[in-house]
Amino acid sequence: MTWFLFCYWYERDAPHDPVGLVRIWALADALTDAGDRVTLFPPRYRSALAQRVCTVIPIPLIHLPLIRPLSYALLSFARGLMQSLTIKPDIVYYRWMDSPHALILAKLLCVPCVCEVNGEPVPQWPGNQRKYVRAFRHLLTRLTLKRCDRIVVLTEGLRTLLQERYGVPLERIAVLPSGTDVRRFAVRDAVGSRLELGLLPNRLYVGFVGSFYRYQGLACLLDAMQLVKRVHPSAELLLVGDGEAIEDLKQQAKGMGFDRSVTWVGRVPYWEVPTWIGAMNVCVAPFSGDRGETSPVKLFDYLACHRPVVASAIPSVVSTFTPDSGVQLVRPDDPHQLADAILALLNDPGRCKRLGRQGREFVEERFSWTAIVEQLRQWVGKDLRVIRHAHPHVL
Repeated sequence: MTWFLFCYWYERDAPHDPVGLVRIWALADALTDAGDRVTLFPPRYRSALAQRVCTVIPIPLIHLPLIRPLSYALLSFARGLMQSLTIKPDIVYYRWMDSPHALILAKLLCVPCVCEVNGEPVPQWPGNQRKYVRAFRHLLTRLTLKRCDRIVVLTEGLRTLLQERYGVPLERIAVLPSGTDVRRFAVRDAVGSRLELGLLPNRLYVGFVGSFYRYQGLACLLDAMQLVKRVHPSAELLLVGDGEAIEDLKQQAKGMGFDRSVTWVGRVPYWEVPTWIGAMNVCVAPFSGDRGETSPVKLFDYLACHRPVVASAIPSVVSTFTPDSGVQLVRPDDPHQLADAILALLNDPGRCKRLGRQGREFVEERFSWTAIVEQLRQWVGKDLRVIRHAHPHVL
């Protein structure tokens, strides 16, 4: 099969490190490894300029508010149309964005369009938009998703949400969760990883990898670490990543008096992430209770590295991880329960090893990118002929 993949992602420092595109890179690589032909149209960030086995056509952006997403939509549509004169895709696949240009391109080329929805299309976080803007986005979402031939979601909750809120038929929605590269993310010696990174080899490290947004629950994690340090004064916190909440978090840690026990690593190249995870005794994903539907990508990476995980019991986590998956679930936004779970693991290295081994087996069996892409190819390939000969939707 021949795929055109479209994706848009913006963070304040995305021109240097677009962490939100990790899944789309993994998808493109796995499809190519499976023998498919892939052309990817990402924003022109640093990762788009790296050498890859698939064809990458970087799309330049005009970095101005409102103009930025519009520039990606118009230019990627034009480049996709030009590329189709040379190679016509069998499938146009795009990660959800407010612009329907990928769907329009698919209809012009008379090929199926598959949309990936990896979070609520119009997030319900309070106070971030005016009512008429939110209403327009909901209308656009309904019109667009109902006209896509197939939709990929990352959780069962998202599947239900799209059916109930936007009227998308359930038979057109498949649940394909995020996964991990089990070759890149593998067991590493903790002491060796710490020495490589310049950390103290005999310390206890609790770690988080991801973007620093409010919904990640990092304020709760800092509260929990204050409790952990009462039992293990030498325990340290590794925070790998960056984001809009970092200054507030630094002020919180300073106000608690243990900012020297927090290592603010910042963003690191994706290939360095396994080493940072390898340096951790316990990995955490303390999502806020109002996080909404999400696919907890970081948990798969943690588990693939044989590390025990403490995570908030939000619905998408509970529905994904079984009791033997290496994940210890705690109530969201409860620093005391989070601290107790972390301490229980720090005090029992043998249990940490058992959970790490269980977690690795869990992701190898169900959440490797090879397994996920094979499910996608079978699902799309099975219906490809039916979709092609169906009466085209009218936009």
